[in-house]
Amino acid sequence: MSMDIERLKELCEGEDLRYFLDPRTEAVMMGFGGIFGRYQIIVPIEVDGRFLQFRTVNYLHCPPDHPHLELVLRILGERNYRLRMVKFGWDPSDGEIVGYADIWVEDGELTQKQFGSTLKSVVTAIDMNFKRISEAMESGEDPGDPRPEDLVSSSLPEGLRRALRGIIDKESSDDDDDDEESSSGFGKV
Repeated sequence: MSMDIERLKELCEGEDLRYFLDPRTEAVMMGFGGIFGRYQIIVPIEVDGRFLQFRTVNYLHCPPDHPHLELVLRILGERNYRLRMVKFGWDPSDGEIVGYADIWVEDGELTQKQFGSTLKSVVTAIDMNFKRISEAMESGEDPGDPRPEDLVSSSLPEGLRRALRGIIDKESSDDDDDDEESSSGFGKV
């Protein structure tokens, strides 16, 4: 069974998304805000309706002559090795960096749950890696994955930030205690 634009619109509406139709081709475009930035994703219908790609638009650019290109490519390769669904790509012709996930529809139908899960995976992956990739491009140093405290938005009220900081600190100290085991061999009780 193949995908058509009407079904793609239904899937978007099933996730309560605001989207735009591309007037040149069968595709939808959506915008999302994350912790580290704002992102646009396009979902074109390709290969006679048998293939969808959830793909970023204007995510990041690292030109081929950029002084920190090698580090950026190492980070993208490491991300591609560790992530299951979402991948990152670099276009050597213009330096565009994209995040994407591919779905082959072929003889089945893309369900609402599959569509929603794919979209959430893409948005999460591009947001959680945006700061790392952009800082590596800027500084030439790999800052690594975001720490839990990086994920606590400064736009949260002070009291909520303090409460989250306390939870993070408690979790960190509890992790240190995990090495101690009870006599049952199942850890602390």
